[in-house]
Amino acid sequence: MILYTMVPPEFIFPEEEQSYTSQQVIPCEAGQLIVERLNASEYRIVRLLSGDPMHYLNEKYTPGTVIQAKPQF
Repeated sequence: MILYTMVPPEFIFPEEEQSYTSQQVIPCEAGQLIVERLNASEYRIVRLLSGDPMHYLNEKYTPGTVIQAKPQF
């Protein structure tokens, strides 16, 4: 769908701020992951941030994948 309008996109497609507050950025060997906390030990991948296009082909960084949190000592 193409909209020809002067109205800013955030007025047409509003985002809930709550969806961003539950997200955090964590480092990984491919760059950085934006994840959403599901519970105390699990995160769901939202997005991969990397400058290498080959990292996006790695299935372990697919959005929606649930990963385990590493214990911090």
